[in-house]
Amino acid sequence: MPYKRGRPVIDLSVWFRLASAGTFAILVPTVAKLFNFMQHGTRYKHRWRIYGIHRAITVSNHTTFLDPVKVACLTFPRPIFQTLLEATVEFPVLGTLTRLLGGVPIPMERYGFRKIADICDRAFKYRRYLHFYPEGECFLYSQKIKQFHSGAFKIAAELDIPVIPMVTVFSAGRFKPWSFLGRSIPLETLVVLEPEYPANYVRRNDKGEISYKSVKEFAEAVRQKMQTEIDRRGGCHDFFRGQMQRMKGLND
Repeated sequence: MPYKRGRPVIDLSVWFRLASAGTFAILVPTVAKLFNFMQHGTRYKHRWRIYGIHRAITVSNHTTFLDPVKVACLTFPRPIFQTLLEATVEFPVLGTLTRLLGGVPIPMERYGFRKIADICDRAFKYRRYLHFYPEGECFLYSQKIKQFHSGAFKIAAELDIPVIPMVTVFSAGRFKPWSFLGRSIPLETLVVLEPEYPANYVRRNDKGEISYKSVKEFAEAVRQKMQTEIDRRGGCHDFFRGQMQRMKGLND
């Protein structure tokens, strides 16, 4: 069941949903959660803010290769859809596993986000959340959020559903980073923020069409809110390593 370009970005067939639910239930609370905790000592703050919301776009800064694991552990036992590069799900074996865990490829063509938007309404019947990394790239251990792409916010506006921001905040631990007893990778906390609703930002023209400018303003307001939370919590900048290099054949 490998993914091939041109197929639906989300497989909603009964057999695939059953296989996906089983894979998620087995791997996330065991291997995934343990590995993520051992690597970054991951903690969560205000996860209750996602409770009671039955359809939402979730967004976060993209700071490590393990971000999808961290997000999946946040929503467990409820599975979550997460967007990723199309090349990743085309990778043999790993691509299929990624899809079973909720991976949704973003097609490379010009209207790739349109394909996701067109199937979202049906997909939300089976899972509550669809996660985006609107920076578009992974910036390793960054605490300065880059400008957002607006696709996720356009989908939220079209479906009139909230965007739930969540932000990774890094800390150095007890000792100075890179010292004899200090850490070479940071500890992390994933903080869930209050949901933001499109109606508070998005405007329509006389034809009833959504204003692209207002969607960009919506995205920027959420980005600034996330950055403010990092700054308020004293996010550590000492570990920043720049943009993560793409791996040939996997995410290039």
